[in-house]
Amino acid sequence: MKTIATDLDGTLFKGETLIDGVRESILEIRRNDIEIYFTTNNSSQSPLEIRDKLVSLLDLEIDVDKIITPLIVFKNVLSQQINNIYIYGTEGLKNYIESLNIKIVNIDLSDVVLIGRKEINNGQEIKDIISHVQDGKKIYCLNKDLTYPTEFGEQPGNGAVVKIIEDELSINIESLGKSGKLYPSYFKKNGISINYVIGDRVDTDIIFGKSLNAISFLVASGVNNFLDTDMADHQLHDFSDVIPLIIKNS
Repeated sequence: MKTIATDLDGTLFKGETLIDGVRESILEIRRNDIEIYFTTNNSSQSPLEIRDKLVSLLDLEIDVDKIITPLIVFKNVLSQQINNIYIYGTEGLKNYIESLNIKIVNIDLSDVVLIGRKEINNGQEIKDIISHVQDGKKIYCLNKDLTYPTEFGEQPGNGAVVKIIEDELSINIESLGKSGKLYPSYFKKNGISINYVIGDRVDTDIIFGKSLNAISFLVASGVNNFLDTDMADHQLHDFSDVIPLIIKNS
C-alpha cells in the first residue's frame, strides 16, 4: 500500500475554506486504497480540533490517529521528560499540554519554555523569555513557519517570534515541526513509511519529504516560497492535480 503525507493549511484548505477539488481527490485516494496522513505544523489547535475541522470541511470521517502535529511529537518525545512548562501560545495549546499532566507555571519555575503562536504578540513577554533563555533556560518551538496562509492572505506564524529570539541570542531553537529533526523521526520510530509528501511550503513540506526519502509535490495554492522551489520533485497547481499522478504511478 502506498502512503501519502499531505499538508493542510494552503494545501487542503485556507482558513475555513476548502480548496476546490480536495474532497473529490480524498475520495479518489480512498477508492484506490492509498493511505493518507494529515501532517501539519498547526499547534494552536489540538489534533481532535483539527480532526473536527477536517470532518466539517470534507463531510467525511477522519481518523484522528492519522493527524500528526507538533503536539503529537511533543507528547511522544518530550512529555515524559517535563514536569513544569512555560508556554507562549494560545489557550488551546495550554489546555492540550495540561491534558498530558504537565503543569503550566511562571517562567521562573519552569523546566522548559515552549514557543507557540499568539494572535497578538507580547513584546514584554518575548523580552522575558530572551532573558531566561540567555540565563540557561531550555527552549523548544512548535514550528518555525514565518507565516501561514488564510483566505485573507498570509498571517504571521510561530516563526516570527522564534526568529526574534534566535537572532537576539544567536542560537538555534529546536523545532517540533516538519523542518526539525523530531517530526520526521516520529514517523521513522513508529514504522510509518511515507511514499509521497504534498505541501505548499519548501521550508517545511519539501524538507520534510526529503528527510523521509519520499517523492515531494509542491503546490502553488498556499504561501509564497522564499526557498528554491526546484527542491521539490514536482511542482503542480493544487492538490487535485497531484492525486491523479500518484494514482497513475501507484
